[in-house]
Amino acid sequence: MTTSDALPVEAAASAEERPSRAPVWRSFLRPAPLAAAVVIALSLLSAIFASQLSALSGNDPFTFHADALGPDTAPIGVLGGISADHWFGVEPGTGRDLFSLVVHGARVSLLVGIASTVMATVIGVVLGVIAGAVGGIVEKLVDFATDVTLGFPFLIFAIALSALFPLEAPRALLLTLVIGIFGWPGIARVVAAETRVIVRQPYVVASRVMGARFGHLFRHQVLPNVASTVIVYSCISLPGRISAEATLSFLGVGVLPPTPSWGRSIGDAISWLLVDPAFLLFPAAALFLVTFSFNILGDTLRDALDPRGVR
Repeated sequence: MTTSDALPVEAAASAEERPSRAPVWRSFLRPAPLAAAVVIALSLLSAIFASQLSALSGNDPFTFHADALGPDTAPIGVLGGISADHWFGVEPGTGRDLFSLVVHGARVSLLVGIASTVMATVIGVVLGVIAGAVGGIVEKLVDFATDVTLGFPFLIFAIALSALFPLEAPRALLLTLVIGIFGWPGIARVVAAETRVIVRQPYVVASRVMGARFGHLFRHQVLPNVASTVIVYSCISLPGRISAEATLSFLGVGVLPPTPSWGRSIGDAISWLLVDPAFLLFPAAALFLVTFSFNILGDTLRDALDPRGVR
């Protein structure tokens, strides 16, 4: 057999042996990611249609039901007053419908978590790309800003800022700004590291030699190559931001009553834990399921997009 005859055979063999990657969507057909996706979809739908869901139960999160409370203001009945009228029971002390509080609380928790993640991602990607592509003094300034932000005490700043803001100010917006501003350093460092590698690639160097502007490089060469990393990092960091909103509301510096919030409901439930454990169960379970599901989706995306995960 001549050399020219052997080349097609070797090429075919190498093509057959080359590892192939399954489509990303197939990764979400496994039981755990699929269940996580269902939980997140139901949570988002509950947040969007919270008013309609509350109306189905014949309640809303702002009406007091004194007839559902005993003389000690604890709910009447088992498991916090669960009944056909109150599917999750009622809130001790006020008698507000707990199902309505949970579905309306999803609005605040998910809105603040998603909005602050988008804000942190945009700031981090822009600063990371600029630092990695330009380098020099610009990179040092971004690194300095990153170190300062990471070293600043987040909780103390949030509590102090909440005390300075007037009570009529929109607290959900305040929480979004605080969590978003403190959330960009991590993704900025990841994007900057990847950008430093990308800008040294031959095709990027060739584009620069041909006179391509920074905006063109950002849109067509850098951003597409860091997009998968940005998506995965955002999905993984989203549960932490939802938990941050719940933590601030738990500490009393989040949304003000009577606005429902998972963190505020959990904080209020602590003092009723021995009398009415169900008051803690439902908002805590909702928070746990949503954050756990986002973690599973983030891990699934990371494994699906990892170039070392070929089969």
